[in-house]
Amino acid sequence: MIVACKPARVPRLPDICLVTAVRQYLLKTLDFALHGVHQGLIVFSLLGWMFCQTRLLNLIALTLILFSWYGLGPLLGKAHAWGYCLITDIQWTIRKELGLDSRRGGYMKYLADNLLGGDFDESRIDKWSVGVILACFLGSVTSYLWFGSCPLLSFE
Repeated sequence: MIVACKPARVPRLPDICLVTAVRQYLLKTLDFALHGVHQGLIVFSLLGWMFCQTRLLNLIALTLILFSWYGLGPLLGKAHAWGYCLITDIQWTIRKELGLDSRRGGYMKYLADNLLGGDFDESRIDKWSVGVILACFLGSVTSYLWFGSCPLLSFE
């Protein structure tokens, strides 16, 4: 005897395209990675001059940061030319694509607002950031000229 089978129920897939899901995942991963790059660069800028193995690398990093802040913005014709950060620009574009927030301020204000839970004055944070980065740059130049640098890898 032949019995008619009911068609198996196939669960409906969400109305989201796989390509869109993968794109969202990649954008979230990039956003997370750029947070790590930003915070790592901040810590390295503050402390990298202290160790002889990283003095030259710290000096190069601080020079690139200052070039980005005071040279790259005007060269690229950005609206807010002074204080332009390429990493922040990329990250804000990614966050806008994700629909997270549409802020156009600096990363340091974003970090202060989110870590300390407030709405801090952006101009004050910018002044502090400039003061700290210039102090770190002067410390890096001084320590490099005064003490020199060590090789990154030493096999002695």
